[in-house]
Amino acid sequence: MDSSRQLLQAENLTKRYVVKSSLFKKEYFQALSEVSFSVEKNQIVGLVGESGSGKSTVGKIILNLIKADSGKVYLLGKDITNNLSKEDRKKISIIFQDPRTSLNPRFKIKDILEEPLIVHKYPKSDRKDSVLKTIKSVGLDETFLDRYPHELSGGQRQRVAIARAIILDPILVVADEPTSALDVSVQLQIIQLIKQLKEEKGISFIFISHDLNIVGHIADYIVVLYKGKIVEKGNKEEVIKNPLHPYTKLLLESLPPSHPKYRKPFVNVKEDINTYEGCEFIGNGKIK
Repeated sequence: MDSSRQLLQAENLTKRYVVKSSLFKKEYFQALSEVSFSVEKNQIVGLVGESGSGKSTVGKIILNLIKADSGKVYLLGKDITNNLSKEDRKKISIIFQDPRTSLNPRFKIKDILEEPLIVHKYPKSDRKDSVLKTIKSVGLDETFLDRYPHELSGGQRQRVAIARAIILDPILVVADEPTSALDVSVQLQIIQLIKQLKEEKGISFIFISHDLNIVGHIADYIVVLYKGKIVEKGNKEEVIKNPLHPYTKLLLESLPPSHPKYRKPFVNVKEDINTYEGCEFIGNGKIK
């Protein structure tokens, strides 16, 4: 990878949670285990895997919403692990999964968009123009500014959430399942909007999803996670057209066919809490 284009680098991120604690013993859930990947400037990196694979944990560690047990995160060469300054927070933003819960229902849209500008002490004279410019950049007009979140459709609310995420002109946005709460017809619109923002504003994205089909449409580079470990990563064309790992192949085979007659038999995947020195997916006897 060209170091001059490198925006963010995650090195050996490890995180575990206490799931059971007693006086003499603690039991842990290993959410992440030595996860490493990079994001280049003007690139969309897709993190894909099933629920519990550690995708969202990666995003939260990068944003300093939770602390990693070990590992490092570098932004433009600067170590931001567990220590994201206020100035650096302007450079990284997040789009949450469900805009119904991430948008304040008591605020009008103009107040929701203006809040980050107030927190970062932008001049009052510049805020109105920034809000107006940003709402238009996500495909909504100024009439939406005087509405409340409950007066908008799901797709419109997500556009507002995206507007809030980009209003400070970040260089990187973590999009945590931004399409999963939307109708299929609206998902494509949001995907196209994210692509448009990447091209027009040069924003890089970490796109988190359980849907390899969506990730295949939007990402330039794909990272496949299973039980907190990276099982495969590479350029989109390599991963989609020529997957190497059995788990990636299973994700591709699980995609709905274009017609019911092409439907394949369901592959039963057994879950196992045991750990293995090699690959856990193959070690569990899931793929023979």
